[in-house]
Amino acid sequence: MSLPPIHPNARRSPRTRFLVWHDIVPSEKLVWFDTTIAEFQSQLAALEKARVRPAALPTIERWLSTGQNPPPEKSVVLCFDDNTQGIFDFVFPEMKKRGWPFVVSAHTAFVGVKTGKDHGDWAELKAMAQGGAMIVSQTHSHPPDLRSFSDAKLAKEFMLSKASMAKHLGITPRYVTYPSGKWDARVAQAAQAAGYTLGLTEDFGLAERSPHCLGVNRYSTHRRWAEALAALR
Repeated sequence: MSLPPIHPNARRSPRTRFLVWHDIVPSEKLVWFDTTIAEFQSQLAALEKARVRPAALPTIERWLSTGQNPPPEKSVVLCFDDNTQGIFDFVFPEMKKRGWPFVVSAHTAFVGVKTGKDHGDWAELKAMAQGGAMIVSQTHSHPPDLRSFSDAKLAKEFMLSKASMAKHLGITPRYVTYPSGKWDARVAQAAQAAGYTLGLTEDFGLAERSPHCLGVNRYSTHRRWAEALAALR
């Protein structure tokens, strides 16, 4: 199965960066990839100073897949993984205030469930979807490494997530985030077979330089914030 290519027009005119965060916490980090509110506020101020152009995910998908209607220079897609409570409590108000679109990745088996972290519930996901967020799949159970799964288990992970979002949110997601950024061509092909048209990774680089539409690059704000910001100035 061939994976959907990045259109040549988009490859010739790279301009889009995906940025990814995880949980936003008041002050004390529980894990290294938490971001404190103070850090997040500083990052938002830096993005505003750089005059970035936050873009909706479907707009960028059309550009990457068709090469039509190029987004503005300095376009960014703001992504928040794991549907942790800090996304609803702290990110959502900031995005609404600015009128910025954003992406929330949710693993559907843990919506509203407390693990080591609190996760947003379906009502909160629905509120964000109505308030400018694109809610995307992050599989059903957020396995540590999808590459270790059989073909049958991969198909089940992707389909259970789609069915759960359709039931609770009334949407059938077309986009998927690979948990922990772990993926390969077989995983991407399974996502495509399940009906997903865009796959989000944690491989860094411009979106237009991604290998294909089921392997879209994203800059980690935890590891590559300075690099991503420098490229936006």
